[in-house]
Amino acid sequence: MNNNQYQLDKVVILSRHGIRTPLENTIAFLEKSSPLKWPSWDHAYGYLTTRGGVLETFFGHYLSQWLEQKNINIEPENPDIYVYANSLQRTVATAQFLVAGAFAGYDIPIHHKYTIEKMDPIFDPSVKNDSLEIKQKVLKEIEEADQKQSIFKNLAPAYKIVSDILDYPHSQLYAELKCDFADIPYELHFVKNEEPELRGPLAIGICVVDAFLLQYYSAFPKEQIAWGKITSQEQWQQLMHIRNQYIDLVFHSRTIARHNSKLLINKIDDLLHNKTHKVNLLVGHDSTIAALLGALDFAPYQLPNQFENTPIGGMVILQRYRHVTSGKYFFKAEYVYQSFEQLYTGEAIDINNPPQHYQLKLLNATPNSDGFYSWHDFEKRIKDFQP
Repeated sequence: MNNNQYQLDKVVILSRHGIRTPLENTIAFLEKSSPLKWPSWDHAYGYLTTRGGVLETFFGHYLSQWLEQKNINIEPENPDIYVYANSLQRTVATAQFLVAGAFAGYDIPIHHKYTIEKMDPIFDPSVKNDSLEIKQKVLKEIEEADQKQSIFKNLAPAYKIVSDILDYPHSQLYAELKCDFADIPYELHFVKNEEPELRGPLAIGICVVDAFLLQYYSAFPKEQIAWGKITSQEQWQQLMHIRNQYIDLVFHSRTIARHNSKLLINKIDDLLHNKTHKVNLLVGHDSTIAALLGALDFAPYQLPNQFENTPIGGMVILQRYRHVTSGKYFFKAEYVYQSFEQLYTGEAIDINNPPQHYQLKLLNATPNSDGFYSWHDFEKRIKDFQP
């Protein structure tokens, strides 16, 4: 790769927040799904944890070194960086820690629209239009995905693991529903101004798996993570199918992705055309990243050394390069994230101990021999974007 010929000109970084506590609206689900006692947390529900902040600081430090390597240097007296986060504690705090790790002591404002704990429309995955026509389109896409990949059938082993870990047959939920975990009926909850949900074993499963993951990422003692019942990487891999399939079906599917990403894509378009800042950092959620990648037709991917498709603290870096000789512009996108192991050990990452880098591919576009896409190809997706 003759990469010296490509000068990084601008980046838009879309990050998922760092390690948080379980979400408050899932706690009742969790307590009903198992007779076992869930571990307690020392932060408010849905908040970035202290450990999450430390890991984001490491990530910020790495990011500044990576930018420097690409010849983008931030000047203390005129920081060439714009930061915008969803107005929730975990996203604003993630932005603060990333900036502190990258440019400690620099006067870089963290922009957010509202007071803390109010969802910004740019990052809000709630249903904008709950017409019957849209709902039927979403249901059709879920059915087609299932027909193509036998999703629900293939989740059976993962559901069995969840049921066994939870001791679900002795739970309050089982007493109410009187059916096996895998047999809980599916239902698409699709109501205006509420988050879409694929209720049933997948929705309950993602809450449970999320809780286990957060215990793991927070380095709980092994006997406390899922009550010591996850003993192999294979089990984690199975459990993560639940999480990935839920995010894919609900947020990555074409109709929801295009509806949810409209404001975000407009924001990214503005940032790409704004000459003020070379570095732009947006902090949102897994649903934000999944919807954006779905809306802009990125190819399906599997991240090495990580079971999550949208890992906690991970970031999609959209990059515009200028080809030195021809003056033409090119595009590259990378998922930069900490591995499953790096998140557990919590070790410092930097240019000598980097996070994982994975180049994302675009559907219906061909990269050049150096692995770069024509900037026009990417810009066209943004310009032609019709929700």
